[in-house]
Amino acid sequence: MARTTARAAVMQMIFENLAGGEGGEETLQMVYEALRKDGVPGVEAISEKEPGKADRAYIARVLDGVLNHIDELDAEIQSASPKWNVSRMPKVDLTILRLAAWEILHEEDVPGSVAINEAVNLAGRYSDPASGRFINGVLGTILRKKEAAQ
Repeated sequence: MARTTARAAVMQMIFENLAGGEGGEETLQMVYEALRKDGVPGVEAISEKEPGKADRAYIARVLDGVLNHIDELDAEIQSASPKWNVSRMPKVDLTILRLAAWEILHEEDVPGSVAINEAVNLAGRYSDPASGRFINGVLGTILRKKEAAQ
């Protein structure tokens, strides 16, 4: 399965968890079924036993990372978007930003440009069409800050 599909799944699981849901195995299966219905590329060929080990590891790592470092991620997002208070951002956009910020800052195997591109694609699928530009700008600022610090 493509990492793109796993990102869509973990984004929805983060959103559900932050809305008070459990975000566990049952949620994962419901998310994959919804992704199948939505026609997300790569999902139609996934068997009922998917996602596989590598995808489950990615999903668990990112879900735990985002939820356990939410204050750090929100501070980075806030710093990169001083005209927008994190508490007033649309929740879907904020969830996408948190996921991608986690990848940029903590997932060494994910190039920052890939994390940004995938986030913009998620915004195109799940948010307002104009959100992609905002998300691109915020994440670009976070990536440039990280690169300048290295």
